[in-house]
Amino acid sequence: MGVKGVANDRTVSSLGEFGLIDHCFKGLGKTDVPGISAGVGDDAAVLLVPRTQDLLTTSDTLVAGIHFTQETDPRLLGWKTMCVNLSDIAAMGGEPRWCLLSIALPPETPLAWVEQLALGMDDAGQRYGVALVGGDTSATSGPIVLTISMFGVVGHGRAILRSGAEVGNRIFVSGTMGDSALGLRRLLGVDLGGAANTEADGTFFVDRHLKPSPRIDLGLALVDASVARAAIDISDGLLADAGRLCDASGVGADLDLGKIPLSPAARRWLENGGPDAWQTLLTGGEDYELLFTVTPGALEYIPAIAANLGLPLTEVGVITEQKGIRVFDHGTPITMQGSGFKHF
Repeated sequence: MGVKGVANDRTVSSLGEFGLIDHCFKGLGKTDVPGISAGVGDDAAVLLVPRTQDLLTTSDTLVAGIHFTQETDPRLLGWKTMCVNLSDIAAMGGEPRWCLLSIALPPETPLAWVEQLALGMDDAGQRYGVALVGGDTSATSGPIVLTISMFGVVGHGRAILRSGAEVGNRIFVSGTMGDSALGLRRLLGVDLGGAANTEADGTFFVDRHLKPSPRIDLGLALVDASVARAAIDISDGLLADAGRLCDASGVGADLDLGKIPLSPAARRWLENGGPDAWQTLLTGGEDYELLFTVTPGALEYIPAIAANLGLPLTEVGVITEQKGIRVFDHGTPITMQGSGFKHF
């Protein structure tokens, strides 16, 4: 466990940089994660990658006021900060191992807030077998900034890329779409209306937004079975990320609106969500599910993977030669304004 003692009303400036690291984060460098020759405490980490494996690395930054608010539970934020990067490792079919944390904090930041953040990171690290092996801390006069760099391993030459989709591949997604977008609306105080405005549905949406579940086991299963031609994690919305995969592969996609998997809560909301309801569900982002493509000859393996993982895997469309993403509702093409979250 990375947190010692109780902070009460202390701030991060009362500990200083190295005191803060020792107090909150040093314990996140678990020694039971393989491949660590030297971790936190040296100028750089020394990591061991077997010759039969390739190294995966990804990075993501969360900024206060843009990606989270002052009201966000810091323990859930710690979990999410880790998991948005874990989702990228999952999309490549990798096994996560190590991470770096760079954090910029105003000096008046309550120490208790950082303690809870570290606990949330530790929750995710324990769940997915990841050790903190270094990083950096800095004071800032601006908002809190959190950057995680995540490292994983995958069999040599076996990483699933965005660029492997081929015409005729079937498109699958894991889980359900749009719950996180509705959770964000709920957190922002938007009245979801109708049946989905119940406390139970609202809590479900918020949990899906604040505590995503990166599909590590699915990525590993797809690599083991050698069935996925291409994959991407759905972070900016189904339409946007399907477009990125298709662009990387030089193909297009036809999506069937009637096959898009929705949770019961989202389906209740959809009934009264208005004309832009599907737009919200498919472009809101932060689902952190996987989208992947499968050749027709490998379709028979998907039900067994879904059953073994206890995770719905739903066919939602097909890769086409014609470029662009087209959405059809009972065979009728429909137009959606915008494709998903834009960072700028």
